[in-house]
Amino acid sequence: MSNPLFTIILPTSIDRGLLLPFSIGSVQKQTIPSFELFIIGDGVNDFTREVIRDLQEKDSRIHFFDHPKHPRRGEEYRHQALQSARGKYVAYITDRDYWLPHHLETLEKYLQTYDFASTLNYDVKDDYMIFGRKNLDAWDAPSWLFSCDGHTLEMYKRLPYGWRTTPKHLYTDRYMWEQFITFPECKAYCGLEPTVLWFKRGDFPGLSSEQRKELMIKWIKIMEDPALFQLKKDHALHEMMWDFNFLHRNHWLLIKGRTPKKALKVFWEKIKSRLSPG
Repeated sequence: MSNPLFTIILPTSIDRGLLLPFSIGSVQKQTIPSFELFIIGDGVNDFTREVIRDLQEKDSRIHFFDHPKHPRRGEEYRHQALQSARGKYVAYITDRDYWLPHHLETLEKYLQTYDFASTLNYDVKDDYMIFGRKNLDAWDAPSWLFSCDGHTLEMYKRLPYGWRTTPKHLYTDRYMWEQFITFPECKAYCGLEPTVLWFKRGDFPGLSSEQRKELMIKWIKIMEDPALFQLKKDHALHEMMWDFNFLHRNHWLLIKGRTPKKALKVFWEKIKSRLSPG
């Protein structure tokens, strides 16, 4: 049997079994079916374990790595799983996000040229969505969004560490992606094709798994109506273009492309980063 084109990493924990049929369902609907899906269990409960086993029985491409709860997010578990990866490329998805059918197809186009790449996401609200935030100042900047990013397996194996426990004050994905971005031989690309529906966790403790499930079901029904989903995408584009036109018609509001409020925030973030130890 030939190797799959993609190895997909999906970390999950505790009670997320309610969400897995939907996030995994979006993986199974990809226009590129050549993949192996690694579900990385980080302290899942019995219900979630049962859901995963049921999904495995129906799809031989799914593999489950069952681990006890890690002090952080099970980063080492991801590294261990990648030692047995057979895909040419590696993609990631959280258990609460949803890929549009062309996600892997888009990512493959980027990774044919680059070692690390990201697509764009839609930031999903209750009944509308907007374009996700990107660092448009540089094409070699990643999205910092777990479900948008991917890389070649070959480049991962050349990194100094790979996935490892993240310091408490940092995001796990940013900590990992920095290895790619700062690696001298790594070519990175920031794409602008939206391929992911990003369902924000919310402020701590955030939405419950039941609430997230209801929201995902609502948006899956929206996507099943092509005309309605097109209107939602059009709304997101209109919002972005309105912001663009407003800023460029009001040049006095801009400081290096930012409003005064955002410019001040960026300034203080840079000051704090220079003063922080280490």
